[in-house]
Parts: sequence; C-alpha cells; structure tokens
Amino acid sequence: MADSERIPAAFTRYVERQRRAQRFVPEPKPLMAGAVTSRLPVGSEDISGLAVEAAKRAAGFFRPTRRTEVVWVDGESELAVALAGVRVETGDGALVVTLPVRCDQTGETEVHVTFAVGRPGQPAGLYAATQRRPRGPAVVVDTWAEAIVAFAWQILLGLATGLAGAAGKDARGNRLVPAELEATRDGMTIVPMARHRFAGSPGLTGAVTRR
Repeated sequence: MADSERIPAAFTRYVERQRRAQRFVPEPKPLMAGAVTSRLPVGSEDISGLAVEAAKRAAGFFRPTRRTEVVWVDGESELAVALAGVRVETGDGALVVTLPVRCDQTGETEVHVTFAVGRPGQPAGLYAATQRRPRGPAVVVDTWAEAIVAFAWQILLGLATGLAGAAGKDARGNRLVPAELEATRDGMTIVPMARHRFAGSPGLTGAVTRR
C-alpha cells in the first residue's frame, strides 16, 4: 500500500478513543458496495487537531514529520504556510479553513476559505461551494488565491477521508470512504460508505464550485 493511501495514525487513534467513550458505534461488519454505516460526529474542539494532520498530507508529508511549515514558490513570489497553525471552524452548513501564512510583504498573517456544505435536513453529499478569492491580504490573495482554495479543500477532503477510512472496511478489504459531509455550529459529521465497484482507485475526488 502506498504511503498516500494509508490512514494517518492520528485518525485511527481518534476513532478508537471515540468508540471507547461510546461516542461512535463499534466498527461495523464489512459493508457491501454502496452501503453506509453510522454517522461520525466530530466536535468543533477536535476538528482543528485532525486538520493539522490532514494539512501535512495535503502538503505531501505522508509519513510522520516534524516539519511545521511549507514554502510555496511561483516565480519570484514565495509564501510560507504554517501547517501546525491550520484550523477549521464550523457553522450551520459552513466550514471555514484558516491558513496562517507569511511573506516579505505582510509578515505573519492569515487567509480564510469558507466552504458551503451540507447541514442536517439539507444533505449535499461531498459537494461544496466556495468563492474564488479567499479572505486575506490582497498581496497574498492576488497571487495565491487558486492555490489557497485548492489546499484548503484538500484539507477538508483529508479530514473526511481519514475519518471514514479509520471507521472500517468494505467486504473487499478496502477502507470506507465519505459519502456525506455536514456541518453545524457544534462540529462536522461524516457518513462513511463502502465504495462502489467502479471506484477502483483508493483515492477520492470531491467537487467544488467557485463563485
């Protein structure tokens, strides 16, 4: 199994702790293709810690690392992204990803990407909508908007994929994948599902629209 396909240990430990505390149901029996298991509610106080792990993987670190920062380069422009400071805040049908960044023109600052997602009673699967320009200093956003939005979305996908994958396996031994992502003021909820047979790749691609 490639390193990029492994479930980060932090997600496995989190799911195990939640099951011991009876906040998550016990691991289900292997599911048939297309079947879903019980919802996984993640409190707002736990999301950012897991988001840091997802950010490391989104940055290409698939094994444990002490690296806390990456530097993006585009021609003569550079932007440092502090992975250890990534956080995710939740609202009703919304997830806000905050990235601490730094460049010569701004010093330390932050950019924020808001995604509209499903909410209880209004499911949206893994569909999310966001704006083309994050909120943050213009000197940063003018150059890095597309990369920032893509990185923030990869963090959310990593969160959903890590939690669903740690929840169990399907009848063919593949890790479960997220079928739904919902958000409220109290946190986010993932619905794990056994992948369909035509989804042969262990990876996951979601859909985002930009307005």
